[in-house]
Amino acid sequence: MSGLPWELRRRGLKDAAQHDKRVREAIRKNLRELIAEEAIITSDGNKRIRIPLRYLEQYRFKYGNPQQGVGQGPGQPGDVIARRVGDGTSPGDGTPGDQPGEHTYEVEVSLEELTQMMLADLSLPWLEEKARREIRTKTLEWTNERRTGSPGNLKKRKSLLKNIVRNAARGNPAKVANLDEADLRFRAWDEKEEVHANAAVYMLMDCSGSMTTGKKYIAKSFFFWMVRFLRLKYRTVETVFIAHDVDAQVVPEEDFFALSNSGGTRCSSAYQVALEHLLKKHPSAGWNNYLFHFSDGDNLPSDNLTCKTLIETLLGHCNMVGYGEIRYGDDSSFYGWIGQTSYTPPSSLQGILKEIKHPRLVVATITNKDELHPTLIKFLEADKVVKA
Repeated sequence: MSGLPWELRRRGLKDAAQHDKRVREAIRKNLRELIAEEAIITSDGNKRIRIPLRYLEQYRFKYGNPQQGVGQGPGQPGDVIARRVGDGTSPGDGTPGDQPGEHTYEVEVSLEELTQMMLADLSLPWLEEKARREIRTKTLEWTNERRTGSPGNLKKRKSLLKNIVRNAARGNPAKVANLDEADLRFRAWDEKEEVHANAAVYMLMDCSGSMTTGKKYIAKSFFFWMVRFLRLKYRTVETVFIAHDVDAQVVPEEDFFALSNSGGTRCSSAYQVALEHLLKKHPSAGWNNYLFHFSDGDNLPSDNLTCKTLIETLLGHCNMVGYGEIRYGDDSSFYGWIGQTSYTPPSSLQGILKEIKHPRLVVATITNKDELHPTLIKFLEADKVVKA
């Protein structure tokens, strides 16, 4: 490749960078669908993930279909004008077609890259300075410079200046000429580490019998991405997993994502366990505490007022409490089948929690998998919404 003219090499690099940019844009446009893909949720996090995308065609000239009428005069009133064969409004005749179909191909990305595209610009809301400063976050700053890099990071002014200086040093006119790879300078980032106060994130999931396979899957999907986000952005954040039906208990992360569902629903048991654990392990004087709970809202009616009281208490010890209620009739409506309607339990926990007027209590409703990504955004940008 070193023997090729610079313009030809630059064009190849530019095309590759442009293609990579288009692939990333295509992935971002499909985030609502990708975020709930089972192949991603069930991966171990270390393997590269294959994502099917519609083939990204390069712009090119294409011959039109042979037809009469070109160059035969202005025409007369009543002449039949050629039309595109088939307008797409009538059924086909079942005969084989002669036009190419829509092609797809698979793009490989790592789970970390996918998390970056989805959640890198987000942060835990209302993160405060506490007595203990131990959370370390990574930020990237474009403060460095390299001789190699992608065309998108090329420092044009600096590169041209280097070329002028090199030509002048050789006794040539001080102008841009014979641009060489040695003249090029590219922007490069340095990793900067910031230290924040400690944070603990409590993740509560309803595992009762009313949580069908689809409902439980959407809850696990939310917590899967929450964990990926925390590990991407914060190095020392602590996570606590609590599963509940009528009773609640703190469980290991592996068990949290593998538990089956059975039993009745008493959400206050999870709030009580979280409160006791928080007061013992993560007192608010030294910790930023966050609590996220997902349920179908089909709670024991007699338990709702207890839940309200406990949430009000937790808000006094947490930077934020997020509650997500999953509503749909059965598994088929989770995938958006036509004709399926959302299911609202007779005594929804969400209705009780909405009576609490507190800016740091964020309540969301999920009726299908496409609402997973907006819900993540809503929870992690809650402080921006309040400021606005």
